[in-house]
Amino acid sequence: MLGSNLPNPHPAGCFWHEYAERWGVPDIKYCEETICHFISEPANTWSNLGFVLVGLFLHFWLKKQQGEKSRFLELYGINMIFVGVTSLFYHLSNNFLTQFIDFLGMYAFFGLLMLGNLEWLGKIKKEKVLPIYLVSFIPFSFIFFAFRKLGIPVQLSIALIIIVGLVSKLMIIKKAIFDKKNFVLTLFVFVLAISCQVMDIKRVACDPTNHIIQFHGLWHIFNAIAMYFLFRHYYLLKKGAMHFFTGA
Repeated sequence: MLGSNLPNPHPAGCFWHEYAERWGVPDIKYCEETICHFISEPANTWSNLGFVLVGLFLHFWLKKQQGEKSRFLELYGINMIFVGVTSLFYHLSNNFLTQFIDFLGMYAFFGLLMLGNLEWLGKIKKEKVLPIYLVSFIPFSFIFFAFRKLGIPVQLSIALIIIVGLVSKLMIIKKAIFDKKNFVLTLFVFVLAISCQVMDIKRVACDPTNHIIQFHGLWHIFNAIAMYFLFRHYYLLKKGAMHFFTGA
């Protein structure tokens, strides 16, 4: 497994120590200390339940709605649950393998948004979006391991996908009447999430022994809220302007 300059976060004798030795160490350490328990980062672990709960709510809420359903929105809630579960397991175990699985969850979500936007713009045919989406995990995985090998923070791979998604979204804004309120709320809450992430990395007001709330945990919670508003934004698009993955 590819190496890391960081030491094994799990002391010898702890549950996840041997797994980190075998699979490798993550390339980043957040403020919360890694404790010698099965759940090695409690605050950063439980905060992922926000993704799961919001994803479940959106999934079952959508099922109750009348009219033609969108595959994009059907996958949206499921992807949120996937993001929550993969990130939860990563922070629970804190090793390189589960970090990669965590990134697969993020690739799934942000990749869905990016391809959905490109499909709307006519850059990808509707019937091709789902196959491309599934195949996209191959280049995403290649980029992840290439970044790791080159010593580039793997978090930048997510930033690249977000940038492409934002550019495609700005192109859509020029062409469609859309729900501005929820879009602005999404951006506002997402900025709060990024601010919390930066404060955690910069160790602002860092208390490693606080296993109830951490800035990285707030990153999870604010992202879950932002994803909720983003779902509402897509759902409330004017009829005819939202046709992501429609059909059987």
